[in-house]
Amino acid sequence: MLTENKTDYYNILQVHHDAEKDVIDAAYRCLSKLYHPDLNRAPVAAERMKDINAAYQVIGNEASRDEYHKEWMRKNAWKTLSDWGSAYWRASEGREAYSAFEMIDSFFRETLNEKWESAYSRLTAVDRGNVSFHDFLEWKQAVHSVYRLGNYHINYFRMYSNCHYSGNIYPKIFHFIVRVTELQLATGQIAESSSHKYVALDEGVLRVCLGKHDLKPATAKFRELAYTISRQEFNDYFVKAVNKIDVGTGALARSGWLEEAEKERERQRRYGRKFCIGAIGFEPGLSPDGSLHGEETLEANIAYVSDFIAGHIRKTDVIGRCSDLALAVLFPETRAKAGRYALEKLIGLMGGDAHIRSSFPCRITAAVKHVSGPIEEELDSLLEKIGIQPNNTE
Repeated sequence: MLTENKTDYYNILQVHHDAEKDVIDAAYRCLSKLYHPDLNRAPVAAERMKDINAAYQVIGNEASRDEYHKEWMRKNAWKTLSDWGSAYWRASEGREAYSAFEMIDSFFRETLNEKWESAYSRLTAVDRGNVSFHDFLEWKQAVHSVYRLGNYHINYFRMYSNCHYSGNIYPKIFHFIVRVTELQLATGQIAESSSHKYVALDEGVLRVCLGKHDLKPATAKFRELAYTISRQEFNDYFVKAVNKIDVGTGALARSGWLEEAEKERERQRRYGRKFCIGAIGFEPGLSPDGSLHGEETLEANIAYVSDFIAGHIRKTDVIGRCSDLALAVLFPETRAKAGRYALEKLIGLMGGDAHIRSSFPCRITAAVKHVSGPIEEELDSLLEKIGIQPNNTE
Protein backbone atom coordinates (compact mmCIF):
# COMPACT_ATOMS: atom_id res chain seq x y z
CA MET A 1 0.00 0.00 0.00
CA LEU A 2 2.76 2.43 0.97
CA THR A 3 4.83 1.42 -2.04
CA GLU A 4 2.21 2.79 -4.41
CA ASN A 5 1.30 5.78 -2.26
CA LYS A 6 4.14 7.50 -0.44
CA THR A 7 1.75 9.63 1.61
CA ASP A 8 2.44 9.35 5.34
CA TYR A 9 -0.97 8.98 6.97
CA TYR A 10 0.47 9.26 10.49
CA ASN A 11 1.96 12.61 9.55
CA ILE A 12 -1.31 13.83 8.02
CA LEU A 13 -3.21 13.11 11.26
CA GLN A 14 -0.29 14.45 13.37
CA VAL A 15 -0.03 11.30 15.48
CA HIS A 16 2.84 9.03 16.44
CA HIS A 17 3.14 5.73 14.60
CA ASP A 18 2.59 3.94 17.94
CA ALA A 19 -0.48 6.04 18.86
CA GLU A 20 -3.50 4.30 20.41
CA LYS A 21 -6.84 4.19 18.59
CA ASP A 22 -8.46 6.83 20.81
CA VAL A 23 -5.63 9.28 20.05
CA ILE A 24 -6.11 8.74 16.31
CA ASP A 25 -9.88 9.21 16.68
CA ALA A 26 -9.42 12.43 18.66
CA ALA A 27 -6.90 13.76 16.14
CA TYR A 28 -9.34 13.08 13.30
CA ARG A 29 -12.19 14.87 15.13
CA CYS A 30 -9.99 17.86 15.84
CA LEU A 31 -8.65 18.20 12.30
CA SER A 32 -12.16 17.76 10.88
CA LYS A 33 -13.29 20.78 12.89
CA LEU A 34 -10.44 22.79 11.40
CA TYR A 35 -10.73 21.77 7.75
CA HIS A 36 -14.27 20.56 7.05
CA PRO A 37 -15.60 22.63 4.12
CA ASP A 38 -18.76 23.45 6.09
CA LEU A 39 -16.60 25.13 8.75
CA ASN A 40 -13.62 26.35 6.73
CA ARG A 41 -14.22 28.18 3.43
CA ALA A 42 -10.52 28.43 2.52
CA PRO A 43 -9.79 26.93 -0.93
CA VAL A 44 -7.20 24.51 0.46
CA ALA A 45 -9.52 23.23 3.21
CA ALA A 46 -11.43 20.82 0.94
CA GLU A 47 -8.21 19.24 -0.37
CA ARG A 48 -6.81 19.03 3.14
CA MET A 49 -10.01 17.33 4.32
CA LYS A 50 -9.72 14.74 1.53
CA ASP A 51 -6.24 13.85 2.79
CA ILE A 52 -7.49 13.66 6.39
CA ASN A 53 -10.36 11.37 5.42
CA ALA A 54 -8.04 9.14 3.36
CA ALA A 55 -5.60 8.86 6.27
CA TYR A 56 -8.31 8.08 8.81
CA GLN A 57 -9.93 5.51 6.52
CA VAL A 58 -6.66 3.56 6.63
CA ILE A 59 -5.15 4.04 10.09
CA GLY A 60 -8.46 4.58 11.86
CA ASN A 61 -9.39 0.98 11.03
CA GLU A 62 -7.48 -1.71 12.91
CA ALA A 63 -7.34 -4.21 10.03
CA SER A 64 -6.19 -1.77 7.37
CA ARG A 65 -3.85 -0.08 9.84
CA ASP A 66 -2.05 -3.38 10.55
CA GLU A 67 -1.30 -3.83 6.86
CA TYR A 68 -0.33 -0.18 6.40
CA HIS A 69 1.80 -0.16 9.55
CA LYS A 70 3.94 -3.11 8.44
CA GLU A 71 4.71 -1.36 5.17
CA TRP A 72 5.25 1.98 6.94
CA MET A 73 7.77 0.41 9.32
CA ARG A 74 9.58 -1.27 6.44
CA LYS A 75 9.93 2.11 4.73
CA ASN A 76 10.40 4.30 7.80
CA ALA A 77 11.83 2.23 10.66
CA TRP A 78 15.20 3.90 10.18
CA LYS A 79 13.54 7.28 10.74
CA THR A 80 12.12 6.34 14.14
CA LEU A 81 15.59 6.71 15.61
CA SER A 82 17.02 9.26 13.20
CA ASP A 83 15.89 12.54 14.78
CA TRP A 84 18.51 12.24 17.51
CA GLY A 85 21.03 14.43 15.69
CA SER A 86 23.16 15.01 12.65
CA ALA A 87 26.13 12.98 11.45
CA TYR A 88 28.35 15.51 13.22
CA TRP A 89 27.03 14.46 16.61
CA ARG A 90 27.20 10.76 15.75
CA ALA A 91 30.81 11.12 14.72
CA SER A 92 31.90 13.31 17.63
CA GLU A 93 30.11 11.66 20.56
CA GLY A 94 29.50 8.17 19.29
CA ARG A 95 27.33 5.28 20.25
CA GLU A 96 26.76 6.44 23.85
CA ALA A 97 24.82 9.50 22.68
CA TYR A 98 22.75 7.30 20.40
CA SER A 99 22.04 4.96 23.32
CA ALA A 100 20.92 7.98 25.35
CA PHE A 101 18.56 8.86 22.50
CA GLU A 102 17.14 5.33 22.56
CA MET A 103 16.57 5.66 26.32
CA ILE A 104 14.63 8.95 26.09
CA ASP A 105 12.73 7.64 23.05
CA SER A 106 11.70 4.51 25.01
CA PHE A 107 10.56 6.68 27.92
CA PHE A 108 8.27 8.72 25.67
CA ARG A 109 7.02 5.68 23.77
CA GLU A 110 6.05 4.02 27.08
CA THR A 111 4.36 7.24 28.17
CA LEU A 112 2.49 7.30 24.86
CA ASN A 113 1.23 3.76 25.50
CA GLU A 114 0.55 4.31 29.22
CA LYS A 115 3.21 1.83 30.36
CA TRP A 116 3.83 3.83 33.51
CA GLU A 117 5.80 1.19 35.42
CA SER A 118 8.27 0.72 32.56
CA ALA A 119 8.62 4.48 32.15
CA TYR A 120 9.27 4.88 35.90
CA SER A 121 11.97 2.19 35.82
CA ARG A 122 13.95 4.32 33.35
CA LEU A 123 14.40 7.20 35.83
CA THR A 124 17.68 7.83 37.63
CA ALA A 125 18.22 6.36 41.10
CA VAL A 126 18.06 9.88 42.59
CA ASP A 127 14.68 10.53 40.93
CA ARG A 128 13.27 7.20 42.09
CA GLY A 129 14.50 8.01 45.58
CA ASN A 130 12.81 11.43 45.51
CA VAL A 131 9.55 10.29 43.89
CA SER A 132 7.76 7.03 44.65
CA PHE A 133 6.12 5.02 41.89
CA HIS A 134 2.74 5.74 43.49
CA ASP A 135 3.30 9.52 43.23
CA PHE A 136 4.69 9.16 39.69
CA LEU A 137 1.66 7.12 38.64
CA GLU A 138 -0.82 9.59 40.13
CA TRP A 139 0.96 12.48 38.41
CA LYS A 140 1.01 10.76 35.01
CA GLN A 141 -2.64 9.74 35.29
CA ALA A 142 -3.62 13.28 36.30
CA VAL A 143 -1.81 14.72 33.26
CA HIS A 144 -3.31 11.96 31.12
CA SER A 145 -6.81 13.01 32.17
CA VAL A 146 -6.20 16.48 30.68
CA TYR A 147 -3.76 15.94 27.82
CA ARG A 148 -3.11 12.92 25.65
CA LEU A 149 0.31 12.62 24.02
CA GLY A 150 -0.21 12.30 20.27
CA ASN A 151 3.25 12.54 18.76
CA TYR A 152 6.80 13.52 19.68
CA HIS A 153 10.08 14.33 17.99
CA ILE A 154 13.39 14.13 19.83
CA ASN A 155 16.47 16.08 18.73
CA TYR A 156 19.85 15.55 20.32
CA PHE A 157 21.63 18.76 21.34
CA ARG A 158 24.87 18.11 23.24
CA MET A 159 26.70 16.24 26.03
CA TYR A 160 28.00 17.62 29.36
CA SER A 161 30.76 16.07 31.46
CA ASN A 162 30.73 15.94 35.30
CA CYS A 163 27.44 17.79 35.35
CA HIS A 164 25.42 18.70 38.45
CA TYR A 165 21.70 18.02 38.05
CA SER A 166 18.93 17.84 40.64
CA GLY A 167 21.21 17.25 43.64
CA ASN A 168 23.67 14.84 42.04
CA ILE A 169 26.82 14.97 39.92
CA TYR A 170 26.80 12.68 36.89
CA PRO A 171 29.89 11.84 34.80
CA LYS A 172 27.88 12.48 31.62
CA ILE A 173 24.53 14.08 30.83
CA PHE A 174 23.00 14.10 27.35
CA HIS A 175 20.76 17.05 26.47
CA PHE A 176 17.73 16.65 24.17
CA ILE A 177 15.02 19.00 22.93
CA VAL A 178 11.67 17.25 22.66
CA ARG A 179 8.76 18.67 20.67
CA VAL A 180 5.43 17.07 21.50
CA THR A 181 1.96 17.20 20.00
CA GLU A 182 -0.76 16.83 22.61
CA LEU A 183 -4.52 16.46 22.39
CA GLN A 184 -6.58 18.45 24.88
CA LEU A 185 -9.26 16.00 25.92
CA ALA A 186 -11.70 18.64 27.14
CA THR A 187 -11.73 20.55 23.85
CA GLY A 188 -10.36 18.16 21.22
CA GLN A 189 -7.77 20.75 20.24
CA ILE A 190 -4.19 19.90 19.20
CA ALA A 191 -1.28 21.88 20.64
CA GLU A 192 2.50 21.70 20.22
CA SER A 193 5.19 22.52 22.75
CA SER A 194 8.86 21.80 23.32
CA SER A 195 10.98 21.15 26.39
CA HIS A 196 14.51 20.26 27.40
CA LYS A 197 15.08 16.70 28.62
CA TYR A 198 18.20 15.02 29.95
CA VAL A 199 19.61 11.49 30.11
CA ALA A 200 22.37 10.82 32.68
CA LEU A 201 25.01 8.14 32.98
CA ASP A 202 23.88 6.86 36.37
CA GLU A 203 26.18 4.28 37.99
CA GLY A 204 27.20 3.02 34.57
CA VAL A 205 23.62 2.92 33.21
CA LEU A 206 21.87 5.57 31.07
CA ARG A 207 18.76 6.86 32.85
CA VAL A 208 16.20 9.60 32.23
CA CYS A 209 16.39 12.65 34.52
CA LEU A 210 13.01 13.68 35.93
CA GLY A 211 14.46 16.48 38.07
CA LYS A 212 11.45 16.82 40.38
CA HIS A 213 11.36 16.36 44.14
CA ASP A 214 7.63 16.59 44.79
CA LEU A 215 4.95 15.79 42.23
CA LYS A 216 1.95 16.37 44.50
CA PRO A 217 1.43 20.09 43.63
CA ALA A 218 1.53 19.33 39.89
CA THR A 219 -0.81 16.36 40.34
CA ALA A 220 -3.28 18.55 42.23
CA LYS A 221 -3.09 21.20 39.49
CA PHE A 222 -3.96 18.76 36.71
CA ARG A 223 -6.74 17.19 38.74
CA GLU A 224 -8.22 20.63 39.25
CA LEU A 225 -8.02 21.31 35.51
CA ALA A 226 -9.68 17.98 34.75
CA TYR A 227 -12.60 18.36 37.15
CA THR A 228 -13.32 22.06 37.63
CA ILE A 229 -12.79 23.78 34.27
CA SER A 230 -15.60 23.63 31.74
CA ARG A 231 -14.89 22.94 28.09
CA GLN A 232 -14.99 26.58 27.02
CA GLU A 233 -13.14 27.82 30.10
CA PHE A 234 -10.50 25.16 29.55
CA ASN A 235 -10.11 26.17 25.93
CA ASP A 236 -9.74 29.86 26.77
CA TYR A 237 -7.34 29.07 29.61
CA PHE A 238 -5.19 26.77 27.49
CA VAL A 239 -5.06 28.94 24.37
CA LYS A 240 -4.10 31.97 26.44
CA ALA A 241 -1.37 30.05 28.24
CA VAL A 242 0.04 28.44 25.09
CA ASN A 243 0.15 31.73 23.19
CA LYS A 244 2.33 33.19 25.92
CA ILE A 245 5.08 30.58 25.49
CA ASP A 246 7.57 30.26 22.65
CA VAL A 247 7.71 26.55 21.77
CA GLY A 248 11.28 26.75 20.52
CA THR A 249 12.89 28.08 23.70
CA GLY A 250 10.34 27.63 26.48
CA ALA A 251 10.69 31.37 27.24
CA LEU A 252 7.79 33.80 26.92
CA ALA A 253 6.61 34.37 23.37
CA ARG A 254 6.34 37.89 22.00
CA SER A 255 2.73 38.31 23.20
CA GLY A 256 3.53 36.97 26.67
CA TRP A 257 6.56 39.20 27.04
CA LEU A 258 4.65 42.27 25.82
CA GLU A 259 1.94 41.52 28.37
CA GLU A 260 4.51 41.49 31.19
CA ALA A 261 6.07 44.70 29.87
CA GLU A 262 2.63 46.37 29.76
CA LYS A 263 2.16 45.46 33.44
CA GLU A 264 5.48 47.13 34.23
CA ARG A 265 4.44 50.19 32.21
CA GLU A 266 1.23 50.37 34.26
CA ARG A 267 3.30 50.28 37.47
CA GLN A 268 5.41 53.09 36.01
CA ARG A 269 2.31 55.20 35.44
CA ARG A 270 1.10 54.60 39.00
CA TYR A 271 4.31 54.85 40.96
CA GLY A 272 6.72 56.66 38.65
CA ARG A 273 9.18 53.76 38.51
CA LYS A 274 11.60 53.89 35.61
CA PHE A 275 12.30 50.72 33.64
CA CYS A 276 14.10 49.70 30.47
CA ILE A 277 14.16 46.88 27.97
CA GLY A 278 17.06 45.11 26.28
CA ALA A 279 17.32 43.06 23.11
CA ILE A 280 19.88 40.44 22.13
CA GLY A 281 20.02 39.65 18.42
CA PHE A 282 21.60 36.75 16.56
CA GLU A 283 22.97 37.41 13.09
CA PRO A 284 23.71 34.13 11.27
CA GLY A 285 25.90 34.13 8.19
CA LEU A 286 24.89 32.66 4.86
CA SER A 287 26.25 29.37 3.54
CA PRO A 288 27.31 29.10 -0.13
CA ASP A 289 23.92 27.58 -0.99
CA GLY A 290 22.11 30.60 0.46
CA SER A 291 20.87 28.87 3.63
CA LEU A 292 21.54 30.21 7.13
CA HIS A 293 24.86 29.11 8.55
CA GLY A 294 24.25 26.43 11.17
CA GLU A 295 20.55 26.29 10.28
CA GLU A 296 20.16 22.70 11.53
CA THR A 297 21.22 23.64 15.06
CA LEU A 298 20.22 27.32 15.08
CA GLU A 299 16.94 26.80 16.95
CA ALA A 300 18.57 24.50 19.50
CA ASN A 301 21.40 26.99 20.04
CA ILE A 302 18.99 29.89 20.57
CA ALA A 303 17.16 27.69 23.09
CA TYR A 304 20.50 27.07 24.82
CA VAL A 305 21.26 30.82 24.97
CA SER A 306 17.75 31.50 26.27
CA ASP A 307 18.31 29.04 29.12
CA PHE A 308 21.73 30.55 29.80
CA ILE A 309 20.32 34.08 30.02
CA ALA A 310 17.45 32.95 32.24
CA GLY A 311 20.01 31.51 34.65
CA HIS A 312 22.05 34.74 34.85
CA ILE A 313 19.45 37.49 35.20
CA ARG A 314 17.56 38.65 38.29
CA LYS A 315 14.42 36.82 39.31
CA THR A 316 12.46 40.00 38.61
CA ASP A 317 13.81 40.33 35.05
CA VAL A 318 11.73 38.80 32.26
CA ILE A 319 13.11 37.10 29.13
CA GLY A 320 11.08 36.52 25.95
CA ARG A 321 11.46 35.47 22.30
CA CYS A 322 10.53 38.66 20.50
CA SER A 323 11.64 37.67 16.99
CA ASP A 324 12.95 34.60 15.17
CA LEU A 325 16.50 35.85 15.75
CA ALA A 326 16.19 37.92 18.93
CA LEU A 327 15.46 37.67 22.64
CA ALA A 328 14.16 40.53 24.78
CA VAL A 329 14.81 41.22 28.46
CA LEU A 330 12.58 43.37 30.64
CA PHE A 331 14.51 45.13 33.45
CA PRO A 332 11.90 46.32 36.02
CA GLU A 333 12.72 49.39 38.13
CA THR A 334 15.98 49.84 36.24
CA ARG A 335 17.24 52.95 34.47
CA ALA A 336 18.78 52.59 31.02
CA LYS A 337 22.36 53.11 32.29
CA ALA A 338 22.03 50.27 34.82
CA GLY A 339 20.25 48.11 32.26
CA ARG A 340 23.06 48.69 29.76
CA TYR A 341 25.63 47.65 32.36
CA ALA A 342 23.59 44.51 33.18
CA LEU A 343 23.33 43.58 29.51
CA GLU A 344 27.06 44.16 28.90
CA LYS A 345 27.84 41.92 31.88
CA LEU A 346 25.47 39.28 30.50
CA ILE A 347 27.11 39.37 27.05
CA GLY A 348 30.50 38.99 28.76
CA LEU A 349 29.30 35.90 30.62
CA MET A 350 27.97 34.46 27.37
CA GLY A 351 31.38 34.98 25.79
CA GLY A 352 32.90 32.93 28.61
CA ASP A 353 30.59 29.96 28.03
CA ALA A 354 32.47 27.22 26.17
CA HIS A 355 29.53 26.15 24.00
CA ILE A 356 28.48 29.67 23.00
CA ARG A 357 32.08 30.68 22.34
CA SER A 358 32.95 27.67 20.20
CA SER A 359 29.73 26.37 18.65
CA PHE A 360 27.21 29.20 18.38
CA PRO A 361 26.77 29.98 14.63
CA CYS A 362 25.82 33.66 15.00
CA ARG A 363 27.25 37.08 15.70
CA ILE A 364 25.57 38.46 18.83
CA THR A 365 24.39 42.08 19.02
CA ALA A 366 22.65 43.82 21.92
CA ALA A 367 21.15 47.16 22.99
CA VAL A 368 19.09 48.70 25.80
CA LYS A 369 16.34 51.30 25.61
CA HIS A 370 14.50 53.39 28.18
CA VAL A 371 10.75 52.95 27.75
CA SER A 372 8.78 56.12 27.21
CA GLY A 373 6.20 55.17 24.59
CA PRO A 374 3.96 52.21 23.61
CA ILE A 375 5.72 48.96 24.46
CA GLU A 376 5.42 47.25 21.08
CA GLU A 377 6.70 50.31 19.23
CA GLU A 378 9.61 50.62 21.65
CA LEU A 379 10.48 46.93 21.20
CA ASP A 380 10.40 47.10 17.39
CA SER A 381 12.53 50.26 17.49
CA LEU A 382 15.08 48.44 19.65
CA LEU A 383 15.14 45.45 17.29
CA GLU A 384 15.75 47.71 14.30
CA LYS A 385 18.61 49.34 16.24
CA ILE A 386 20.45 46.01 16.45
CA GLY A 387 19.66 45.11 12.86
CA ILE A 388 16.85 42.60 13.46
CA GLN A 389 13.69 42.68 11.38
CA PRO A 390 10.73 42.78 13.80
CA ASN A 391 8.36 39.86 13.34
CA ASN A 392 5.89 37.79 15.31
CA THR A 393 7.23 34.31 16.14
CA GLU A 394 3.96 32.87 17.40
